[in-house]
Amino acid sequence: MDAIIIEGLKVDTVVGCFAWERQIHQPLMLDLIIHHDLSQAAQSDELNDTINYAQICELSAEVIQKAQPKLIEHAAQLVMQRLFHEFEGIQTITLTIRKPAIIAQANSVGIRLERQRHDFCSRTGE
Repeated sequence: MDAIIIEGLKVDTVVGCFAWERQIHQPLMLDLIIHHDLSQAAQSDELNDTINYAQICELSAEVIQKAQPKLIEHAAQLVMQRLFHEFEGIQTITLTIRKPAIIAQANSVGIRLERQRHDFCSRTGE
């Protein structure tokens, strides 16, 4: 299955449940695997036949920065919802979000969610 891969997308935002976290910006690191048929772009060599990677990054950051979520799980859900809505051809999204340096003993903590278009859209009513 074809996939667009974006690794290490840094998004600075307000995120967290504690009062002190709501007063500062913290980095989140996103890794996305977006399953999309890339055969037409592979043949045509035209940007219009694929999904613009920069647009994926911009939308993902915009969603998180606007929402200022308490939980990174919620941030992931919002990003996937937006990407499925914006890009019809996306079949599956695997999104990993890491919150670096929040726990002294760990490089980062994080979550990974995977959603398919058909089961995601049936839950959200799209």
